[in-house]
Amino acid sequence: MKQEIQKLVSKNDLARFRVSSSLYLQSISSRSCMEEPSKESGKYIVQPTEDDEPFVGYCKQTAFGGGWLVFQYRYDGSVDFYRNWTEYRNGFGSVDGEFWLGLEHLHRMTSTRPHELLVELKHFNGSYMYALYDEFKIGSELEQYLLKLGSYSGTAEDALGVHKGEKFSTMDRDNDKSDESCAKAWKGAWWYYKCGHSNPNGVYMNSVSKVAIHWSKRNFIGMAYTRMMIRET
Repeated sequence: MKQEIQKLVSKNDLARFRVSSSLYLQSISSRSCMEEPSKESGKYIVQPTEDDEPFVGYCKQTAFGGGWLVFQYRYDGSVDFYRNWTEYRNGFGSVDGEFWLGLEHLHRMTSTRPHELLVELKHFNGSYMYALYDEFKIGSELEQYLLKLGSYSGTAEDALGVHKGEKFSTMDRDNDKSDESCAKAWKGAWWYYKCGHSNPNGVYMNSVSKVAIHWSKRNFIGMAYTRMMIRET
């Protein structure tokens, strides 16, 4: 029964389980994907601390040693990522497809224990690259979900380094250092600087444009695939 409960398909499943079951949820949930006992990729109940509301997350156990919690996934453009502050705070989409887990979940996960960040990317020609950061921490909503970032390694460019120390911006919450709203100009939401070197929450398109999903200091080439994950260290 434990395995059946752990692999839930959506937040609706979590809600139905919480209503129908008399079991204590903490006993069948994991603090992080690193502690998930089966070590199989899939959907699991995650509860960072006893005081946190549990949520359904996707654990990736095959990439770079496993233990990763996916918080952003894009691969076909089926979900619109040009959204407001509340939606980015709470999360949107489905872990069965494209989604954004939510800034509040990221803050709660990374504020209690140290985490690292892995960004996987693919061009439309199929070429793969990655960026790994040995520290990743998100401030509270009062801090506008400030980005704290460690050292870079990988095969992709360090297109996030310039965004270090920036607050999160959305179409209705302009926190960047540009004279214009980068979220509006780039049709996304991110820890924009002026506006910066990366836009993974931009428009899904196979073309060169500043509004496209891009990860580069030199160009705006649209990406076909992005997956962003955190892991407890």
